[in-house]
Amino acid sequence: MTVFTELNERLFEAKEKKRKKAKYEEHIARSEAYLEEEQQKVNQFYVQLQKEKKDVSRLERISLTNIFFTIMGKKLEKLDQEKQEVIAAELKYKEAVETIEDLKKELVEWRAKLQLVGNAEVEYKKLLDEKERLIHDKHSLLSRELYVLSDEETSIRSSLKEYEEANKAGLSALSALQRAIHSLDKAKGWSTWDMFGGGMITTAIKHSHLDDARKRIHYAQNQLRLFQEELLDIENHFHINMEIGNFLTFADYFFDGIVVDWLVHGKINDSLNQAEETTAKVREILSILEEHKNLLTDNYNQIVKKRRETLESA
Repeated sequence: MTVFTELNERLFEAKEKKRKKAKYEEHIARSEAYLEEEQQKVNQFYVQLQKEKKDVSRLERISLTNIFFTIMGKKLEKLDQEKQEVIAAELKYKEAVETIEDLKKELVEWRAKLQLVGNAEVEYKKLLDEKERLIHDKHSLLSRELYVLSDEETSIRSSLKEYEEANKAGLSALSALQRAIHSLDKAKGWSTWDMFGGGMITTAIKHSHLDDARKRIHYAQNQLRLFQEELLDIENHFHINMEIGNFLTFADYFFDGIVVDWLVHGKINDSLNQAEETTAKVREILSILEEHKNLLTDNYNQIVKKRRETLESA
């Protein structure tokens, strides 16, 4: 009976390596495609940024356009709008550059992990052949039944790993979102004070919180992308529709919405609402994952019990 237990454990380890190999290959393929998209964005934002900077420089020089806006009494208004557009372009460019850095680091990690499990199929096939030999050597229906149960047990253990990894990624995303919400909430509080004439110090503090929120939203976006990767693994392998939506657009709302009207209280509110809605969606998906995981766990416990009873009755 020790042979059964030992082989079962070795098969589980081999199957885990196979699962990880497939997982890493899929993650690498998706990350490479996403990296290409982000590189295109960087090029696009760079061109836009240079254009916006040129527009500001043009307005600050004496020219016919400059004189026209001065005469019309709109120079300062126009200049402020152009400067806001520069800020927006700079932040979008910075976000894309940082995302590229994140993806390159992740790809290095995925490829290193893939090398460690590169021989997974060969190892698994070898163990399956060994299993077949033992079944035939025993010439027993009991032996075959035990190995079928062991195989089911191994498969479910591997599936539970997928759910554990997705749950861990979801909790990390949730924690990152909560920190971003905390920063936005502080910015909202100082923005309210600023609206009632808080002065330069209040405005500076509000902007400091907004800058902190920008960093935390970037990190939250990265964690959401990793969560989405784990959910795609579950969808592809178990054919379960998690209705994940597109978490990849989460940060776009912040950079498109808030920076164009950097001082507007309502925009901070809108961005805060978007972060809270995304948090609610993550919580909902985590709840669904927990339900599926519990069903798998119940199934696993039943198979373990049946295998034990089969061994005891032998």
